[in-house]
Amino acid sequence: MKIELNRVDQNTKLEGLNTKGANVIIDGSANLEDVNPGISPMEMLLMAVGGCSSMDILSILKKQKQHVEAYKVLVDSKRSEEIPKVFEAIHVKYIFKGNIDSKKAERAIALSLEKYCSVSIMLEQACEITWSFEIE
Repeated sequence: MKIELNRVDQNTKLEGLNTKGANVIIDGSANLEDVNPGISPMEMLLMAVGGCSSMDILSILKKQKQHVEAYKVLVDSKRSEEIPKVFEAIHVKYIFKGNIDSKKAERAIALSLEKYCSVSIMLEQACEITWSFEIE
């Protein structure tokens, strides 16, 4: 796996590219006047936890013939006060809408976070990761 980062302004804004050409804007700037701010590296880690586990969960539920009409993930975190401001805790909340068996949703989430999601398994070596879910 390879990525490329290119600086796009005179500050800290970067464009990240993968080998397929998909891109994301990364920005560590605290400039509130920036009209097109990027995602901070720490925000990307939170997105990676939610995204990685979502790939597993949605795939597992599809195989189980669960009908997911809508899906949302909320990821919250607590960071240390001191530099480096590492994550101390991450909480992931999965919100499903549809005709979904709650036991199957719970099992899919547990399988992802405990067995399949490389991102969460790697990060849980550094901080606590908890989760919850609801079905609307």
